[in-house]
Amino acid sequence: MSEPRQPKKRKFSSLSGLELQLAYNAVFKLKETFSYVESVNPEGALVPNDDFDQRVLEILAIFEARMKVPQSLSFSNVDNDNLSKLNITFAGSISLKSDLDERIATTSSLKEDDLWSSNNLYRQLNVLESLVARSTEAGARAWIDAFFFRATAMLSSDKRMVLTMEYAVPSVNIGPSNRNISGLIDYAAIVANKKDARIFRQDSRLLTIKRNMGDSTGLFVVQAKLHDPANHIPQAVAEFFACAKHLDKQVVRGALTNGREWIFLLVKLNDDRNGASFMQSDIIHLNTQQEGLSGPQVMIRPFPDLIAGILSHWMQNSLVELASDDWFEVEA
Repeated sequence: MSEPRQPKKRKFSSLSGLELQLAYNAVFKLKETFSYVESVNPEGALVPNDDFDQRVLEILAIFEARMKVPQSLSFSNVDNDNLSKLNITFAGSISLKSDLDERIATTSSLKEDDLWSSNNLYRQLNVLESLVARSTEAGARAWIDAFFFRATAMLSSDKRMVLTMEYAVPSVNIGPSNRNISGLIDYAAIVANKKDARIFRQDSRLLTIKRNMGDSTGLFVVQAKLHDPANHIPQAVAEFFACAKHLDKQVVRGALTNGREWIFLLVKLNDDRNGASFMQSDIIHLNTQQEGLSGPQVMIRPFPDLIAGILSHWMQNSLVELASDDWFEVEA
């Protein structure tokens, strides 16, 4: 009896362009998944070793050579040197305006009877302070989620938010360096009218957003980093830059945070779309104090209201430059 035939192995060279692209995307997604697992569980036994990482990179390089495309740079690998090569420069700092007390009083009173009122935000944060460990990014996201929920409650009645987590940004060419960049974003908050929000809940890809974008549409990007968020500014800037390129928008705003420390960033593409500049805020800290002599640690006001107010405003104005009604102004 003859042995069953083994399926024929196909060589890279026999794959069609579409098959190559699909295979490349699958391997790249695998690489990004392992990078995320390692970031949230650095001691995890299932995280692949360096030899495995190197082999995956070699496979990607083979695909790229076959497809004759520039090597792709992952968001997680972007540093200050990469930003310089991408022609992305620091344009200065933005600072909070002097009328904060008035702004906070106005925004904290919004939706006072809502589930996600200002008072309930404080209650939620106080629960998290006493309940959730700060040792992982998953824990930090519980804090970030609470601020998104409050910021959403503050939106005008004709707008809705669609929140997407682990948001995939397809490869995009980045200009003078002739390289591609792609990767995963922790949060993408899409703000739109009711009709478009229904579309984005079903399909939140950047291409779909671009096709259905109205005057009120916004895309606010948040990158969560547990330790020293300021050290990850290059990665966040690269993410915002890629989103702006995909949407063909000159400006994208976002934030870098571990839930307790927030840095707000604005990226503006150059007029020729080859390169960009970015501005950043100082870190806004959430602090706690002990309640009474032996009580729990509770949030110090008004900083949660400040962050929620900025989030709500920036989500709705995430694709335009700073205006006179903004919480921030460009430092002289």
